[in-house]
Amino acid sequence: MSVLEHLKKAACSGSLGKLRNFYKRSKEELAKTCSDLLSDMGVERIATLSRSSSVINCLRRSDVSEVVVSESRPGLEGIETAKMLRDEGFSVTLVIDALLPWYARKHGAVGLVGADMVTRSYLINKAGTYPLAKSVSVIAVPGILKLHEGEYTIEKRDPREVVDLKGVEIANIYFDETPLDDLKSIVFEGFSIAPREIDKAFEMLESLLRLSSDQPHQAP
Repeated sequence: MSVLEHLKKAACSGSLGKLRNFYKRSKEELAKTCSDLLSDMGVERIATLSRSSSVINCLRRSDVSEVVVSESRPGLEGIETAKMLRDEGFSVTLVIDALLPWYARKHGAVGLVGADMVTRSYLINKAGTYPLAKSVSVIAVPGILKLHEGEYTIEKRDPREVVDLKGVEIANIYFDETPLDDLKSIVFEGFSIAPREIDKAFEMLESLLRLSSDQPHQAP
């Protein structure tokens, strides 16, 4: 279920106002929860990839001083992230995509990633998340509205974004799947959980998308 589908469900259930109020405070609450977790863990060096607003907002509030960023081909969003964090005073190291897992482990970094989607079994995020989670402890910061029930597809993109090479199949795939069990923690607005507790997040989402019994029903 996408964010748009969450909105449609909230409209049908009469909880759209509740969802809107949640969304207004979501960004700040997610950043605070994430930064508090990093502080409790004593994290000073982060490894990340692509460009995640939830990761960037968390870092801005945190005590983290060093960030390792992979370039994130083919769109190179990681380079933009590196420039932004550099300009905000972080000590930034930019690495090629394949180097990030080893480099993060070698230098004692903790992974911090956003998410395109979270199912009950997988975190779907920018390609490179899976090998990073196999190499170091990774914290995901998706937010509750990235939760997804049901089927999904991970599409191949235009191969010419990578290279125009005749006679060779080009697998230009933006996202990979990381088993939740490979993550250290998953952060939502106001709470963080171990991967095995993901049902708690889905329960919160369901509560958000329905009106409590003591509230009058609102027309969509």
